[in-house]
Amino acid sequence: MVRLGSIPREGCAEVHVKLEYLNPSGSLKDRIALEMIRKAEAEGKLKPGHTIMEASTGNTGISLSFVGSRLGYRVAIYMPEGMTPERIKIMESYGAEVHQLKFEESEDKSIAGAEVEIPTRQRCLELERSNPKIWWARQFSNPANTAAHVKTGKEILKQMKGKVDAFTASVGTGGTLFGIAQVLKTELPDVRIVAAEPASASYPLLSGFKKVPGASDEVSGGIIAELLDSGFVDEVVQVNNDDAVAMAERLVKEEGLFAGVSAGANVHVALRLAKRLGRGMRVVTILPDSMDRYLTEKKYTT
Repeated sequence: MVRLGSIPREGCAEVHVKLEYLNPSGSLKDRIALEMIRKAEAEGKLKPGHTIMEASTGNTGISLSFVGSRLGYRVAIYMPEGMTPERIKIMESYGAEVHQLKFEESEDKSIAGAEVEIPTRQRCLELERSNPKIWWARQFSNPANTAAHVKTGKEILKQMKGKVDAFTASVGTGGTLFGIAQVLKTELPDVRIVAAEPASASYPLLSGFKKVPGASDEVSGGIIAELLDSGFVDEVVQVNNDDAVAMAERLVKEEGLFAGVSAGANVHVALRLAKRLGRGMRVVTILPDSMDRYLTEKKYTT
């Protein structure tokens, strides 16, 4: 946990960032990959000789490739076409098979994973039904995703010595925000939880959608629906790609933190909160991944 020293303005609340890009494969998704795999093994759903399959815009795919390969499993990842090539190369370096499916990109370069992953989730569902030796991780609805970040929330409370006035993070599949919010809201009922999401999202969380219209329950909703029902989220802020990229570049140049574009989006929102809350308060956010997967093209992707 690092307190930003250069970027926040005088008179604003403190901004503390949790450096999740320092995990072994470079993102906070290592936490959920290990949690989901170990839970599936314990329940007898994942056995030697099985293939781990997932729909991902990148980070979860990388983490499952890393953890799954280390544990001796074959890994296959289905991605929306157009994600940064670095992500594909990292997954393939770990030994995973990567398959890309086409999707229609919006004018804003940001990418809402909860929407663009629907076709890839549908493909995973079809393959899982056709082969008993395929285990689809289902990060978007797997309770182990949230459980992994309950642990993250407890770490944050310990690192901040129980003093957190606001927390913000990008929504993605919802697991990070939901798990951490459960802990913070239980221990600190007055803490403000703010969700960040890409401006490209067609169905913003603020409007209360629980699943992508037209998508079946098997591939939509999940943790995001639980997050909405919980009432933990006090506010939703949409972030455009340019603002997320600009803040990520400032983190590198002004703070020496080589974090990715989603980190830039999180800090962009955290600074807005810091200005609103003022001196003496503490805002916490997550730096989910490293800039090494945005070198070819910078996109705010959740």
